[in-house]
Amino acid sequence: MNTKTPPHNLEAEQSVIGGLMLDPNAWDQVVDILSEADFYKSAHRTIFSTIQDLQNKGQPVDILTVSSMLNDRDQLGAIGSAGYLAEIIDSTPSAVNIKTYAELIREKSLLRRVISTGSEIIEEAYGGDYGSVDEYVDRVEAKIFQILDKRKTAGLVPASEIVRASLEKIEELHQRKASITGIATGFDDLDKMTSGFQPGELIIIAARPSMGKTALGLTIVNNIALKSKKKVAFFSLEMAREQIMVRILASAAKIEMGDLRVGRVPDSSWSSLISAASEISESDLYIDDTSAISPFEIRAKCRRLAAQKGLDLIVIDYLQIMDLKQRVESRERAVSEISRTLKAISKELKVPVVALAQLNRGVEGRSDRRPMLSDLRESGSIEQDADVIMMIYRDEYYEKDQSETKGVAEIIINKQRNGPTGTVKLAWLAKYGTFANLAPDSLMSPPLSPAPPSYKPGAPRASGGIPNLAPGKS
Repeated sequence: MNTKTPPHNLEAEQSVIGGLMLDPNAWDQVVDILSEADFYKSAHRTIFSTIQDLQNKGQPVDILTVSSMLNDRDQLGAIGSAGYLAEIIDSTPSAVNIKTYAELIREKSLLRRVISTGSEIIEEAYGGDYGSVDEYVDRVEAKIFQILDKRKTAGLVPASEIVRASLEKIEELHQRKASITGIATGFDDLDKMTSGFQPGELIIIAARPSMGKTALGLTIVNNIALKSKKKVAFFSLEMAREQIMVRILASAAKIEMGDLRVGRVPDSSWSSLISAASEISESDLYIDDTSAISPFEIRAKCRRLAAQKGLDLIVIDYLQIMDLKQRVESRERAVSEISRTLKAISKELKVPVVALAQLNRGVEGRSDRRPMLSDLRESGSIEQDADVIMMIYRDEYYEKDQSETKGVAEIIINKQRNGPTGTVKLAWLAKYGTFANLAPDSLMSPPLSPAPPSYKPGAPRASGGIPNLAPGKS
């Protein structure tokens, strides 16, 4: 039996509480560092909670107001009477070093959490009642990251705190006069309808094979990582990272993808290619081409990336070929578990998660082949978990040269939890394997950056590369 006393510093706790009662401005120095749970001594937790309530109500904080509120709540005896408050005040000369003391309390609190979490992890491992090993390891990592996370995660939060934060956000948006509140995709009509991709949302982009779901996903990645300079993680389960990069280069440099695949680059296009390659190399785009990856592995990799570099968006190509890495009674159940985990990732990391998905063959048997929610293959709980579901339809795929809408793609938003549904149209630039805004000046949009003055094959080319998230790769 472990009889060691957990890490703590009662003197620091007294100094912080005393400083808060002595200096009305001291609260601002500790509010972002400490919570009630960080205090080791029960009496100190009670006193700090009382001070916090006085601050929230806009009332003065001193020995009299704290003592009065404790008495009103019948908690004065629990801390050892008003005499203990006076003792704390007497032992605290000033609030000059209150931030240093608060950080010391926080450190001791983190150490206690490490000890407690470690004990839970060991107990669960010995007990054997942890489901699959992958799930257990995922939970272990989640617990460790919760300790490392500097953000305080409360359970039940008072409505007063939530409404205050919400009003501040609304006021900020009002001042900005912006209709895009999330991450802009670069597609004007789509962004108007969705207000951008929102943190914590699971967005599904679904289509039949060869309709352009990977192309749309990569175009969004291009726009967000290269143009908006956001940090993006792209997981490709179907194609190797080199194939993905050829597609990104073709889209960014506006070079025909078929030519780029075989190295047939016109002399006039080399400068555009090198310019695009240079911009991609300097971006915060991370590519992982691990096949049959599990949602637990994606979560682990994205947690590490978010902690080390920051993270704004996750894109996965595609959902139904992910591997749950555990036995379930059906593939539908596996896909349901995968979609639920992806939604959990978006909420945990507070980033949009975009998952590409395959539609079933039911589309082909109808006269109107525009996809519907019921066409989601192995749908399970995808429809329930997703915040936004958009589906791609290109009439020319079925009608070939007879189509009056050649080069036009319909993005059908069949579900949007917090917004309208409907259809937006994009330009489909087949030879570049990319999408663009449906406007005369965007059908042949220029490369991302001005091309260098001149370039000839054989000259030194831009160095650098896209970091890779796959195990053992850099």
